[in-house]
Amino acid sequence: MKNTYFTSYFPLITILLFSTSLSIATVMIVIDYLQVLGIYDGMLEFFSNNGIKLALFILFALIYFMVFSALKLIANTVTELSLLFFSKDVAGENLTKIRGGSTFYLIAGAISLLAIQLPAAIVGIFLLATICYFVYVVYKISSSLTSASLIGLVLFHVLFWFSFILGTLYICFRLYNSIMASLPV
Repeated sequence: MKNTYFTSYFPLITILLFSTSLSIATVMIVIDYLQVLGIYDGMLEFFSNNGIKLALFILFALIYFMVFSALKLIANTVTELSLLFFSKDVAGENLTKIRGGSTFYLIAGAISLLAIQLPAAIVGIFLLATICYFVYVVYKISSSLTSASLIGLVLFHVLFWFSFILGTLYICFRLYNSIMASLPV
């Protein structure tokens, strides 16, 4: 199909698929955890089993939807910023070339629904789709970049995501340590 907007809805469907699969997996883990703690039986006095599962699913689906939407926004910004720095394309042809790469995420989102029992597999599927998408993007725009620009683009993405993930983990560990230090033991 020649219409450039054909794949424009793929990111939304992908976010919904990954949010759904991770939400279902998280609900199963949380319910098991609540049963081990003995809280789940008390909750059943006020809500039905399906009501608890639905409420938890909606909560986690909303959280995952927000996280994936934020990651999509950040990824688009980083991609366009890297093209601004390293590409001489002023008409946006490179963005049109890489638009079809969202198919990797769509397929991975559909596969993630099959891996609901294994949350680590869902994360692995997402990471594999990300690597495939990145290789696809580099391949598609490599013809319009010089070797130095291509190396700069790849390094820009790798360094940004490395520092983003490292910074986020650092903040999480600091927050965890401060909460643990403030508990009266």
